[in-house]
Parts: sequence; C-alpha cells; structure tokens
Amino acid sequence: MSPRSKELSKQMKAESRSAIIAAALELFAKKGFSATTTEQIAKKARVSKGLIFTHFPTKQEVLLAIINEEFDRLLPNPHENADAQSPKERFIFLVDSWMDMLKNKPLLVRLTLQLNLDDEYRKLMKKKGKQYIEIYSERMRELLVELGSKNPDLDSYLLSMVFDGFASNYTVAPDLFPIDAIKDYFVDIMLARWKRRK
Repeated sequence: MSPRSKELSKQMKAESRSAIIAAALELFAKKGFSATTTEQIAKKARVSKGLIFTHFPTKQEVLLAIINEEFDRLLPNPHENADAQSPKERFIFLVDSWMDMLKNKPLLVRLTLQLNLDDEYRKLMKKKGKQYIEIYSERMRELLVELGSKNPDLDSYLLSMVFDGFASNYTVAPDLFPIDAIKDYFVDIMLARWKRRK
C-alpha cells in the first residue's frame, strides 16, 4: 500500500469513527442509551453495523468513548492554570465552564440527564466509571477547601445537585432562564457562604 493510500485509509477510519460518535451522542441523548440500538447508530452515521464493531466491540464502548472524549467538558478541571488564578477565579471558571456547556453543548447536557435515569448505564459506570467520579470529587474537594469550605464533600454534592437542576430546567426551557444572571447570583451566594465560614 502506498503512503498516500495509508494516509487516505487512516483519514477514512477517523471520519467513520467521528460519524459513529456523533450519531451515538445524538441518539443516546434523544432516545436514551438502553433504547438505542447499534443498527440505529449505523443508520444515523451512514455506516455499516459491522464498521461500528471494527471501532468499538460493544455499544457500551461507544458510550465510554463519548465520555472519555467529553470528560473535560463534563467535569472541567478547576485546577487548570492554578498558578495563575486564585481559588475564587478557579471556581468562577468552573461555573462558567458548566454554564457554557449548557448553552453550547445541549446534546451533551441532554445525554448526561438521560444517563442519570438509565439502569444499564448505572451498571456500566459501577464497573468502569468510578475513575471519573473519583477524579472529579478530588478536584472539587481541593478547590472547596481552598475556598473555605468546612465540609467539602457535602459542598461538592450540593454543587452537583445544583448543576443537575440547572441542566434539567435550562434544557427544557432555555428561554425562561436568564442563565448569565443566575450564574452570577449563584457564584456570589456560594463565595459569600464560604467566606463567612473561613
């Protein structure tokens, strides 16, 4: 095979993989993980079912690939640029990242909401997803301690629940929620709470 043919083959493989990921993300978000079949993913991606299995041995592996590739959007790292930013600035960055995801990645947000209700997904995450939760929890605990939280575990759970609530409401009726004003108000409330507790 000529170098050009190898390069073309590599490009086609990457394109088909991207098409499968995009189709699966849309279908999982709209129909649910358990309700989506590999046949539906293949049809949406305009590839053969067999081609899906050359990239991913199972439907679960397709979902894990989406999670792996979108992990930083789902769970932004509050310690990014930690040397250049104060804990307050990192918290604001974290909230901004989540709110930007709500506005700019509606399918990803919808997927996370769908997955919260999916029994098959919960079983999969018990086996393979623990690492994501542990990484996120550790990132949050460290930041919350720096901000003055006396109970970073509970504050981390509280933040997760608040963001799930934001996501649920904003996804259903984005026009009804002044998300930027809510974001600023929420940041002010949380920072004032932790400041009082220092």
